[in-house]
Amino acid sequence: MKVLFIFKNENFLAPAGLCSISRAVLESGAESYLCEMNRDDVFVKIKEIKPDLIAYSASTGEAKHYLNINSRIKSYFPKIFTIMGGPHATFFPDVVKEGSLDAICVGEGEGAMFDLLSALSKGKDITKIPNILTADNRDKFSIRNLIEDLDSLPFPDYAILYDNTPMGRYPLKSIVASRGCPYDCSYCFNPTWRKIYRNKGPIVRRHSVDYITDEISYVKNRWPLSFVKFYDDVFTYKADGWLEEFSKKYRERVGLPFFVLTREI
Repeated sequence: MKVLFIFKNENFLAPAGLCSISRAVLESGAESYLCEMNRDDVFVKIKEIKPDLIAYSASTGEAKHYLNINSRIKSYFPKIFTIMGGPHATFFPDVVKEGSLDAICVGEGEGAMFDLLSALSKGKDITKIPNILTADNRDKFSIRNLIEDLDSLPFPDYAILYDNTPMGRYPLKSIVASRGCPYDCSYCFNPTWRKIYRNKGPIVRRHSVDYITDEISYVKNRWPLSFVKFYDDVFTYKADGWLEEFSKKYRERVGLPFFVLTREI
C-alpha cells in the first residue's frame, strides 16, 4: 500500500498529527509520501507515486484547501481512497459528505489508520473500524479507547516533513509531550472532546520525561534545532514529580530554550 499525505505548509511548524499518522503508516508496512501544495504539483505527484490512499490532516481553516483539491483528485482518480483526519473532521464530522471524501477519522488516528490500511489491502469492509466514519456508516460508528500509554507509540515520522520541505532547516521545531487538557473552558474544544471520549480512558496523558528528551535528541541529531516549542494544550497543569524530573533532565540532556503553553489556575 502507498499513502500520500497532501499538506499545505503555512507556518513552518510540523503538524504533529500528520507525523504521527505517517509513522502508523510505516509501522503497518505501507509506504508514506508527502505532497506539499505550495511546492509540488499534486497531479504530477499522484501520477508519479500512484498512491492507494490519499490523506489530509486539517484544522478548520485548512480544510477548504483539501476539500477543493480532493474534489478535483476524485474526478480524475476515482479509485484512490481519500480520507481526512484532524480537528476539523473530529469536531465537524458532516465534512465526510463534502469534497468527495471516502471517509474521515474522528479523534486519535494511529490505530484507526493501521486498521484501515489492513482492511483496504485485504479488500475487507471498513465500516466497523472504530474512529473511521463514512457517509453511510453512522449506525455502526464507534470510538476506540484513548491511547493511555503514550510511550508505547514510536516517535513521529518527522522525516516526512523535515526531509521534504524547508521546515527541516527551520531552527524552531515543535514537540508534543502530552495529550489532553484537564480544563473545561467554554470557548475551547475540550468540552466536546470529553463528550466524544466519555468513558474511553483518561483525557490527560503524558509521555515519560525520558521519552521526550530522547525524542528531542533524535530531532536535534538529524536537523537544525535551537529552540523547542511544546505544543501541549497545557504543559504545566500541575506541579508534580514529572515536572520536577523534566526540569532537571531537560537542562542536562537538551539544554535549549523552549516555549510552553500554560494556564493560570
